[in-house]
Amino acid sequence: MNSFPGDDPEINAAIEEAQRRLPEFRRALDQDARRVVPQIEGSLVKARFESLVTHKIEHMWIEDAGFESEMVVGTLSSEPNAIPEFTQGDWVTVSPEAISDWTYRQNGKTYGGFTIRIMQKRGLKW
Repeated sequence: MNSFPGDDPEINAAIEEAQRRLPEFRRALDQDARRVVPQIEGSLVKARFESLVTHKIEHMWIEDAGFESEMVVGTLSSEPNAIPEFTQGDWVTVSPEAISDWTYRQNGKTYGGFTIRIMQKRGLKW
């Protein structure tokens, strides 16, 4: 797990861009859902979770991400380190304001991944 201080300017800028461009992600998923043969190979969303028990914050990836009304839903893709209320594989629902990144692959090209690019530039695993 990578940890970043809340005042990391590059990470914060990447999160802001992911938030600003979230409608692009939703449009891509909506368009793909209308296709006879879907083209999106996978959709991931990273979201901010805060534990009511430990009061710690953790940003975790959600796989098979999609939208139900205005909320983002999907399956928690890893075991939380500091959020005991959740377990890997749980179906989760988060508000769009909690989204810190998103990514998907379509026709061999990756879209989104704003914080991923920063981490790769720094030589970190995501």
